[in-house]
Amino acid sequence: MRFGKNIVDGIFLKRPNRYLAHVEVAGKEVLAHVPDPGRLTGLMLAGRKVRLVHQPSEKRKTDYTLVLVRHGSIWVSVFPVFANNLIQGALMQHKLPFLQGYSDFASEVKVKNSRFDFRLEFPEKSAYVEVKSVSLVEQGQGRFPDAPTERGVRHVKELIELCAKGYRTAVVFVSQRADTRSITCNDDIDPVFGEWLRKAHSQGVELYGMNCKVTPTTISLNKEVEVVL
Repeated sequence: MRFGKNIVDGIFLKRPNRYLAHVEVAGKEVLAHVPDPGRLTGLMLAGRKVRLVHQPSEKRKTDYTLVLVRHGSIWVSVFPVFANNLIQGALMQHKLPFLQGYSDFASEVKVKNSRFDFRLEFPEKSAYVEVKSVSLVEQGQGRFPDAPTERGVRHVKELIELCAKGYRTAVVFVSQRADTRSITCNDDIDPVFGEWLRKAHSQGVELYGMNCKVTPTTISLNKEVEVVL
């Protein structure tokens, strides 16, 4: 999947709030939208190389969107929506190794007061799948979340309820970087999420992980990685 038509290089300067960054582009300081509201620990450091999509519009507050950060020898995506797009593309091609045998799927499926990323139709029962984007990696281990997530806790609780009603349920963690070898709960940041994820797994909610191959212009799913609780 390509990031966009007009991609430019920049140098990250500072991040005054969760959704805004000051970036140097072609010798000038510009403002860029940061699509990931997480803390992005270890990534958003002054002087880091970044890549941005330049897409001016009267409806936008900034002309740029920050999509990649250079971290050592790799590029890391900071666009959470890409995780859903990648999983959707894989579902369309029936290429997810842990989800096979469905006849059809739908996205953004409403259940009561919430929406789940995907519902897959299997011969015997439907499956509800929630996708979580992982940006923080320490010594090869992805850690989710990198900021407290009440929404994530709510989704896990609702998956437990659906599982109890006989539906197949799953959480798919997508680490948008190539150096991830496993994924775990970030109990230091959000122990409540970790508690509920472990409870969900013990009650039948399936947990899967994927890392990604990221180039200066594209991102793609790479391989399955273990979710360690």
